[in-house]
Amino acid sequence: MTTTRVLLDDDLSIATRFISPTLSVFNARDGVFTPVERLKAEGVTHFAYACRDERYGDLVRSAAGFEHEDAGEADQGLSSTGLEAGRIIDTLDQRIGSDVELMGRTGQLDGFVSDAPAIIGADSAFKRHPSAVIEPGCIINTENGPVVIDANARIARMSYIAGPAYIGPDARIDSAHLSSTVIGRHGRLGGEVEASIFNDFSNKHHEGFVGHSLIGQWVNLGALTTTSDLKNNYGEVRLTAPAHGAAHDVPVAYDTGTIKFGSVISEFVKTGIGTLLSTGSVIDLGANLFEAPEGKYVPAFVWGSARAPRYRLDRFLGDAETIAARRKQTLSAARLAVLRHLYTQATA
Repeated sequence: MTTTRVLLDDDLSIATRFISPTLSVFNARDGVFTPVERLKAEGVTHFAYACRDERYGDLVRSAAGFEHEDAGEADQGLSSTGLEAGRIIDTLDQRIGSDVELMGRTGQLDGFVSDAPAIIGADSAFKRHPSAVIEPGCIINTENGPVVIDANARIARMSYIAGPAYIGPDARIDSAHLSSTVIGRHGRLGGEVEASIFNDFSNKHHEGFVGHSLIGQWVNLGALTTTSDLKNNYGEVRLTAPAHGAAHDVPVAYDTGTIKFGSVISEFVKTGIGTLLSTGSVIDLGANLFEAPEGKYVPAFVWGSARAPRYRLDRFLGDAETIAARRKQTLSAARLAVLRHLYTQATA
């Protein structure tokens, strides 16, 4: 029997909840695709959503187009526990490879070509859309996995991309060094990025290192923003952050299960130039940092630093809509409603 309806069960744990709080972790990339996109490619047409916060659940259903969990019997379930931050980072290479295979099976790579100024490794493992531009002086390395460059992406001179890697539609890669990385649509990337996922419409356009990190949508990392992804004692990385709906000074710990982990940076976050993030940092929704944070958790909607007042809601929403308009995008009323709700929770 073909699966047509899936129940998405979100436990809202600190291991999953920060990456895409306005659309749920099921609409954040955990490889080339989001879990929802992957299921759609396999024929699923209906998605129900369940979580323990009734009001938040209703808002996310509206913003993401999900059904209520009681709307009908599901053919199967998908739990957010399989989307924990540490697990995503540890399996990213394999996930990119399997997603590229899925793209081939579903015809999404039809018409792609395999030419580039310089390819190290198998030509057949490199695919670019004919509308993508790769300037002279770039190197594509497929020795460790496939590289896919999607429609209208532009790779500027002196960039190096090592697979497995995916560069999304309309992305811009400027003299960057990328390896084992996914860049979403309309991403703007420079500097060095390793084993990380940048969701759609997010920027790191200048020098600085981001490694083993998960970046939400509509993030802007200022020049020289740098993450640490390895502790000095080579110990396992732990994330410490508040539970969903809890006060930001009541932390909960999550062991990532890996010694290589950088940061989780939530949606609509902005960092100032020269921001340095410690191993295992969590930057919550809508934070606007002017300086390096004192601790490893930055509360939602901070303005300047964790000691400063919060970003005013009207100003935050206005800035978010202005930024979206620059990319010819509009934030839906339903998504803005989720942001208002989360702001109220964060500032209560």
